[in-house]
Amino acid sequence: MAYFRDRTAAGDHLAGLLADTIGPDWLILALPRGGVPVAARIARRSVAQLDILVVLRVGAPAYPEVALAAVTGTGPEDVVVNEDVRDGLGLTRAAVARLTREAARDIAARRRRLSGSERAPDMGGRRVLLVDDGAATGTTIAAAAEAVLRHDPQQLALALPVALRHALDRLPGGVSPVVCPYPDAPLPAVSLAYDLFPQVSDAEVADLLAWSARERTG
Repeated sequence: MAYFRDRTAAGDHLAGLLADTIGPDWLILALPRGGVPVAARIARRSVAQLDILVVLRVGAPAYPEVALAAVTGTGPEDVVVNEDVRDGLGLTRAAVARLTREAARDIAARRRRLSGSERAPDMGGRRVLLVDDGAATGTTIAAAAEAVLRHDPQQLALALPVALRHALDRLPGGVSPVVCPYPDAPLPAVSLAYDLFPQVSDAEVADLLAWSARERTG
């Protein structure tokens, strides 16, 4: 039996759990595309600013299945490198920078297409909530959290409807609270937590971001 009907229902459930925590001064960063419908419901209830945080994985040379780095933006502070992998392959920091440069360009283009802006909003000194529709291995959400922490937010919280076995163990320190009603789900895939789990289109993401901005300003 699924835990939620769809992402909207999951977002409404999280919004209720976060009602005493998230307010208009918060910045909600959704991981596109699936995290945006969830986050939009939280933003609607809290009247918080909604934006996206794009995370792209960079595979190691000759071993693309091995994650060398995760990139969340165009600046050096937006690159999270797996130092164990870098050292194991004998890559210099300059080599890693070259490998991640294309991912940074792709992120800028994708952000522009989805939100109209190439850069994520300023996170320094702000209360930030990361949101996705679920975590399978925890690699992506952990990279996103680490990237946000590099911007020195006042607070970083995380909201997920569901996480599969041990996925939350990858989170860096400094993320609090972590709100996840099903934190150790015995499922083979996140999609099975939902009755309906359709693909979310770029157009839907753009529409939800625009709708949320209109709701907030009013």
